[in-house]
Amino acid sequence: MILIERDFVVLFAIFSVHSVRAQENAQSKVSDGLLECYNNTFSLLKINRLPHNIHALIAIIRKIEENREVHMDLRQLSGALLHRFRQDGIVIDPQAVPQEGVTPYSTEGFQSYRHSEMLKLIPGNALTFNNNSINLIERCTLHSMISSSIDIHRREDETLTCRLENLDYRQPRFKKRSIRPQEKGMSGRHRDVETLTPEQIESIKNGNGDADSFLPNSWYPPLPPNHPESSRYQMETSKCPTEGGVLQTDWGVVSGGPLLAGIAAAVQPQNVRISDLMRRDWDNREAFSSSITLDNKWIATLAGDLAEVALHQGPSKENYKIGTTGHWNSSNTPKYYFLNTDQSLEFTEAEVRGDLDGLILASNVASWYSKIPSLKLSQILDMYYSDRGVLNGTIRACNRRNLLTIVAPNDTTSAQTYRAAMVLNSNTQLPRGTISDEKVETFSFQAVNELLKFIPSSMNNDRTCSQTNPIKNLFHRMAVDLTIILDTNWPFKFIKPILDSILEKSEINRFAGNFSVINAANGSVISRSSHSILDFYALNESQYETFSKGFNLPKSLDVLKDLEVRKLNAEREKYVGGGRAEIVLVVPWSSSSINDVDREYSLKRIWQMREETPDVNILFMTAGSKERWTSLAREGQDIFSVGTGTWKESIGPVGDLVNRMKRIPKRLINSQCGADYSSVGASASFDDYLEPSGVLFYRMHPNYFYKTDEDDVPTVKVQGIDGMHLIVCSSRNPLNINSSESASCSTVTGGIHRINVNCREAAYIHQCNPLYLSITAGNRTSEEFYPCTSESHCRFPDMIKFTISYENLVCTSGTASIIFSPIFILLSAILILRFNFLK
Repeated sequence: MILIERDFVVLFAIFSVHSVRAQENAQSKVSDGLLECYNNTFSLLKINRLPHNIHALIAIIRKIEENREVHMDLRQLSGALLHRFRQDGIVIDPQAVPQEGVTPYSTEGFQSYRHSEMLKLIPGNALTFNNNSINLIERCTLHSMISSSIDIHRREDETLTCRLENLDYRQPRFKKRSIRPQEKGMSGRHRDVETLTPEQIESIKNGNGDADSFLPNSWYPPLPPNHPESSRYQMETSKCPTEGGVLQTDWGVVSGGPLLAGIAAAVQPQNVRISDLMRRDWDNREAFSSSITLDNKWIATLAGDLAEVALHQGPSKENYKIGTTGHWNSSNTPKYYFLNTDQSLEFTEAEVRGDLDGLILASNVASWYSKIPSLKLSQILDMYYSDRGVLNGTIRACNRRNLLTIVAPNDTTSAQTYRAAMVLNSNTQLPRGTISDEKVETFSFQAVNELLKFIPSSMNNDRTCSQTNPIKNLFHRMAVDLTIILDTNWPFKFIKPILDSILEKSEINRFAGNFSVINAANGSVISRSSHSILDFYALNESQYETFSKGFNLPKSLDVLKDLEVRKLNAEREKYVGGGRAEIVLVVPWSSSSINDVDREYSLKRIWQMREETPDVNILFMTAGSKERWTSLAREGQDIFSVGTGTWKESIGPVGDLVNRMKRIPKRLINSQCGADYSSVGASASFDDYLEPSGVLFYRMHPNYFYKTDEDDVPTVKVQGIDGMHLIVCSSRNPLNINSSESASCSTVTGGIHRINVNCREAAYIHQCNPLYLSITAGNRTSEEFYPCTSESHCRFPDMIKFTISYENLVCTSGTASIIFSPIFILLSAILILRFNFLK
């Protein structure tokens, strides 16, 4: 993209940044702490940064919170992040020549005015943030996610990136400035000063205007004879400017800065008299009470952006325009956000949602924080942008339109917007012209009315809560250890978005998911085992191209078998009684194939794993025909085909794959057994956590309870906690959220529920069905009940802990019996004949 190429021009030597001064991001230059994002070739290019979506933002914040050297609560962290990483209005100056000591970026964007005034009302110190808690790319991505800016300069790639008709970019790079005002916006602190060229002055001077006509020529002295006709030039602007600080969510694009600022303001509330904030006297100071104050959470969200609209659009005598829309460079990997017009950029669609979400959270977070002192910033965002909501089903992104009138009644919104506009009118160069206090009030009310018309009429395409609610209103969260065996013949541009989507939908995080990626060419590691999606986001094409290319399924399965054996032995040593679902996803490219010998070897290895590591579930996802892999899959529903064309072809099938993964239950195991199934020690219990109205599914393989005698019957026990109801169902047939046939269910409240399991009627272990469990949490008995405080286990603060323990489990493997099975004998004979023939 030309956009990327242009950024290369402005790069020069890297500067070391050793310290960050408090509130330095309120200055008119790029703060010292953020220069690393503008002086470094790799970190400057957004193509090298992480995707700008809510998954990445939550993962970055969670990584900071998990760092052992970071000791901050919600109040401290939100303030530190705001002052360390947010700086609005940073734009490039195309005429600045990059050189040592000169960075061609500064806070010339109009957003910087509100930002500097806002920071005065939200305490915080950038020095308190530990830079080592996240790496350079994560720091610069976080900065880019929460810092509002609009780059209006032409990029040369508009024919590819703009979704506009009849674009004509054949004009020269520089042009004479028009007498007509430039777009509403946005080039710099002197963007509203109109300059007339000599020929324009001459044209007006010689025109046939009447006596009352205004003559711009009268303001200028006569031009000297040698005055150049083209003395004034300006950079041509883009028809689809790029907007910074935008996040992709399932509920529409959102500006990230107001989310953080609203929370930071609310946990450190300040109502300051505007007379103390203004640098000049009011025109009608005597008419106002000294108690009139500006609320910091309002200037940080809706009132701040509405004040920009009032002061910038109001004096133009044009209709107000709020909610400028845009589009991403890629729906799969969002990094650049392009606006669909170059007009009326003061309050974009992303900022409307971000301000409203920020205000909704700000209006509630102080109450949550007082009840739950351990509440995390990542937890708030994780709950709000989900199907469950923050501690109840009301406060969530899908419900923002309904919450508007509750958190932003018309009178309050108008009053706070007027006060914010008064401060900006007094203290900044934002307003167009000189505006009286009376007009500021008029423009503010008009801007608020425009917003209240825009939200109900123009945000109808956002996902509603009815579209968001889970099946049967039960929250079934995935819990998976996912191993991806990747055919490196896949082109990076096709496979990376697909795997990104799988990991996002699989909810990979420290509480519920883990992943690793193995090179199918030789079994080497592409991405080591991790519970953070950031580690896979960071994989770029240059790194990918260094890996050996190929698809060797037998080798990959050998590596996989070794990994699973080591895992079972480690679980015995660590006394682990249960865990996440174990899933292996094999991802062959369309042109990859497997010969008969390799297919037979792979099938043999898969059969052995089903006996020795029975909780491993192998799925296939291929580009091309599924029939090539049917003989290796357990059943047809375990093979998925994806395309390499449109979004629907490539990402669409991911939903079906994830739904299949979701149906695979978590593991209940006998920690005595290990991989060799020799009993050592005792059977460990297993603690797990469930959110209100949530459900979890488990399976125990007969390897752990197969016995035909009636003595010492194997038993699974489920113990809840007082005050919470658990519904425990058991069956010898698979259970899922849509089916509970043949299930025996009981309600547990603090006591212990016992489930006896045996295989009396099975002559062989293969004839013994597994045990399936489902555990469902009843509704909350109290809105004030938040029992979960463990940082390592509590994804949400209202999660309920319960314990699964065992009695009389055994260690029995079907490996011995498989040696004498007809299928194994037939496969062995075929392999012997095949190898003898090849000799």
